[in-house]
Amino acid sequence: MSPSTPARRPWTADEQKKLDDLLKVGKTVAEIAAAFHRTPHSIYSQLQRLDIKRTKAARGMVAIGLKPKKSK
Repeated sequence: MSPSTPARRPWTADEQKKLDDLLKVGKTVAEIAAAFHRTPHSIYSQLQRLDIKRTKAARGMVAIGLKPKKSK
């Protein structure tokens, strides 16, 4: 890794739960980034990764005949 590229800090399960909780109460990305001591870009990236995982899981459920849960 080059010196100009910062290392990506992995997300823990607790951080992912807290991210979901903060989104549910309507916090902005800037507020969430400050709470996690991360950049807004890292928050957007994690949200994108989570959405891709959720979408793939829902597709897999539909493929085997199950209905995904509706999010509130």
